[in-house]
Amino acid sequence: MRILLSVFSLMFFLTVNSFSQAPVDYRDVGLIVNVDDSNSVAIAAYFVQQRDFPDRNIIRVSAPAKETITPVEFDDMRAQIEEYLTVTTGLADSLNYFVTTKGVPLRVIHNSSGGDRQNASVDAELMLILGRFAPHIHQNSLFASETSIRVHPYYGRNESYKRTRIVPGTNPPAAYDMFLTTRLTGLTRGDVFALIDRSGPFTFVDKDSALWVFDRDPRPIQLNPYDLNLANAGNYLLQRGWNVLLNEDSVFVTDQRNVLGYGSWGSNDHFDHHFSTRARPRNHWLPGSVAETYVSTSARNFTPGKESGQSRIADLIAEGCTGASGYVFEPYTVALTWVNMLAERYTNGHNLADSYYMSSPTFSWMAVIVGDPKTTIITEIPDIPTPTIKAVENVCTGSTVNLTAEQVVDGNMHWFAGDSLTVLGTTEVLDEHHPLWIGDGSSTQVLLDTPGEHVYTFVNENFIGKGFAEARIEAVSAPEVTLTVSADTVFLSDGAVVEFTAIADGAIAWAWSFGDGATGNGEHISHVYTRTGSFAVSVLVSNGTCVTTVRHTIVVLQVNSAGNIPTIASRISLGTGYPNPTASVTAIPFSLPTRMHVRLRIFDALGRLVATLADEEFDSGTHTVLWQPEAELSGSVHCVLEAGLERRTQRISIIR
Repeated sequence: MRILLSVFSLMFFLTVNSFSQAPVDYRDVGLIVNVDDSNSVAIAAYFVQQRDFPDRNIIRVSAPAKETITPVEFDDMRAQIEEYLTVTTGLADSLNYFVTTKGVPLRVIHNSSGGDRQNASVDAELMLILGRFAPHIHQNSLFASETSIRVHPYYGRNESYKRTRIVPGTNPPAAYDMFLTTRLTGLTRGDVFALIDRSGPFTFVDKDSALWVFDRDPRPIQLNPYDLNLANAGNYLLQRGWNVLLNEDSVFVTDQRNVLGYGSWGSNDHFDHHFSTRARPRNHWLPGSVAETYVSTSARNFTPGKESGQSRIADLIAEGCTGASGYVFEPYTVALTWVNMLAERYTNGHNLADSYYMSSPTFSWMAVIVGDPKTTIITEIPDIPTPTIKAVENVCTGSTVNLTAEQVVDGNMHWFAGDSLTVLGTTEVLDEHHPLWIGDGSSTQVLLDTPGEHVYTFVNENFIGKGFAEARIEAVSAPEVTLTVSADTVFLSDGAVVEFTAIADGAIAWAWSFGDGATGNGEHISHVYTRTGSFAVSVLVSNGTCVTTVRHTIVVLQVNSAGNIPTIASRISLGTGYPNPTASVTAIPFSLPTRMHVRLRIFDALGRLVATLADEEFDSGTHTVLWQPEAELSGSVHCVLEAGLERRTQRISIIR
């Protein structure tokens, strides 16, 4: 049964992760060149030119100009790479990917008791250098136990790759610590040039005409899960609006147009020889296309004329495919790429290297991934960013402000302190390495700790261009308030009137609370108290942006009598506290004949010091000091006044 699934009528658009729209450069890629092979040198030069590749990231080695090398020859090449990355440049920790080139040896063969299990692709060994997995190089590292294989930590993930990123769930935390390695290769130098031309970041794909081909075998060598993966991949893409040809009969599918993805059993298909020579599908491939064939030695060579044995991915590259996975020796089936995972990751914005390594489980084994690691596909051309910033009102100095960008598009989003001209004039690197950088994402927080105008710039960048937006915020100082009151202590017998004044430059509003339930407004205000007590007065003074709160305590007593306020002017006098007995605040009056130093203290019944109410100079005349006993204090205490050479004492009773 041959099934052609067409979905031209479905209104479904590809959902692409935001990171996939961000500009891409190759500063985290190391390009490995064999200076002893003319193909390697020429391909590297062409790739550098086409990708604006940094010269510092070119890793030049001297290695045998042949596809198969010994472990000793590999170790010599490895040592050259490690020295360049650690000693010569210090690039090791900044790289996430390696790209090898045609002419760099392809595979390492061991003549030892380990046999095929120690043999590996050069790329699968290079990915482990300078990291925690380096001891696996040249080892039989496939099996973790008798019942399971060892998989690399990025397999099955769904996040963009960074070598130093911590692997989710590791305890203790451990980084991925590998260089994802792909290869620029083909049968001829021209094939590789053409591969470079039809690949790279943001390769546009017309989704309506693109086709994914998955060719199942009614009699697969191993039915589950790999044959089923072909069907799962097709069904996943169909649900997301792609055109899919899912073949499930004995026909080996050939001669398809606009192929973006391909999966089959290659020469392991039981019927391929009836329809094709060496399982070549003879497809017309789109730029950005990817493929996997379930063929154990599909990457055994990339040499014209060496066609004996099974089918090769080199022939798919020659037909026009952009990326493919293959194997340099006879591996176990467990090393095969999970096509359903590859299709899902690749169509959701991940680059070619990430997509293949998330779906290919082994390291230090036999896999080879062909293609530019940064190749991605898009189905729509995004707009140039034109962001705006949500308006922010003027704020009070010391405030933390949320800055939020609006009308953003997928891609890089960075915040900087300063206007756009200042930001651009400081350095062209608009990321976290910029000296004025303050945050990433569509929103950030800033602390306005100084008064005056503060300017911030938001940069939204995708691979089409950059958009800038500025926010200007005025930070206003809080009012400095001078509060004056006509008296701290007033008496109901005298009318209990208090005059309040709150003066502050730039103030436009005053909100008073007199502590007895009454309120009022204005810079100057009078208030009449109608009952005794201690009242907490507050005034909120606003300049339109900031508010300052000032507090004061007013004590209201019942009667202003000679017994409570001494009037003797010839000597010091200590009046009786009022109220006495007291349950809270009591006012203690005293009078002085001249200016002198006063010490006013409270002692308990055992003579222990309870509080010092005053220890300073006072002018002549009558003064009142307020005292509020601690909550645990009760019974009788002694108030002692010492001024000059004289001493006066009064008893105060505290009731609870």
